[in-house]
Amino acid sequence: MKKYSIISIMIIALAGLLTYINTNSTTTFDILGINLTFLNAVWTMLFLAIFYLISIIYFSIEKYKTFRFDRNVKKDKENILKNIEAKVLYKDKLLPIKELTNIEQIVEMIEGLSIKPKESDFEFLNDVSKIQNGEIIDLKKYKLNKDNPWVLKVLENKIDKEDIQAAKEALNTPLKDKALKLLSKKADIKEILANNYPITKETILNNLESDRLKELIEKSSLSNSDYIEIAQILYKQTKVPEQLLELFEDKIVVYVYLLIEYEMIDKALELAKENDIKIFEYYLLLRENGIKVDIKEYLNAKL
Repeated sequence: MKKYSIISIMIIALAGLLTYINTNSTTTFDILGINLTFLNAVWTMLFLAIFYLISIIYFSIEKYKTFRFDRNVKKDKENILKNIEAKVLYKDKLLPIKELTNIEQIVEMIEGLSIKPKESDFEFLNDVSKIQNGEIIDLKKYKLNKDNPWVLKVLENKIDKEDIQAAKEALNTPLKDKALKLLSKKADIKEILANNYPITKETILNNLESDRLKELIEKSSLSNSDYIEIAQILYKQTKVPEQLLELFEDKIVVYVYLLIEYEMIDKALELAKENDIKIFEYYLLLRENGIKVDIKEYLNAKL
C-alpha cells in the first residue's frame, strides 16, 4: 500500500504538471450551488486524488476481507481436524466451519473408520455413492485404469444385472468366478461348450430342450444328487425311456436310479452290485423280499 501511495502521488503530480505546462487556463464547476474556479492542472490533480482515495478505501476493504478469510480458513483447518476426530470417535457435536464448507461435507460422511457418501457438491462422491448402491455409472470422465476398484465395482454391478457382455469382459479380472457363474447360466450352449465355461445344475436346467444336452451332461461334474434332480424333471417329460437312459449312461448312479424308475429291476440290481452302489443294492434287495419302499426315500442318503 505504501508503494502504491508513493507512485499514485507521483502520477498525480506529473499529470498536474503536464496539464499546467500545456494549458494555463482555468475551469469553473458548479458544485452544490457553489462555483469553484481552479486551474485545469488543479482540477486534474483533484480528480486523480479523489480516484486515489476511493481506490485506497476499496483496497482496504478487500484487504480486510482477505484477512478475515485467511483467519477463518486457519480456524477451519483446526476445526476440520477436530471434526474428523469427532466423527471417527462417533461424537455428535461438531465445531462450526465458516469457509471450507465443501471439505466439511466430506467430513460429515465419516462414520468411525468408514466413509458413507451422501448427496453433496462433489460429483465424484455422488457417483461413488450410486455405484455402491448398485447403479451403473460411466467413469470415463475420471480416466481410471481397468483394474481400478471402482471400475471393477461398476463391472460387478453389470454382472449382477445379468449383462453377458460385461461378464465376458470380466473373465480376466478378480470377478472371473462371478462372471463364469453368469455365463454358465445365461450364455448360449454352443458358447458354453466352446469356451469350457463351468457347467452347473442351472446350466443344464436352462438347456433341457437343447440337442446338445447329452454333451453338456457328459462334460459336467455335478453331484449325484444334482444329476438325479435333473433326471427326475426329464423323467416327467420324456416318453421314451431309452432317450433318457442314453443321456445318463456315463453317470452310473443316475443310470441305475432311472432303471429303477422304469422298473428294469434285474439290470438295475446287476449294475448296483457291479459298481458297489450299496444304497440302491439294499433298496432292490428289500424289493426282492417283498418289502415296499419308495425309492425317493433313499435319495437323501449319501449317493
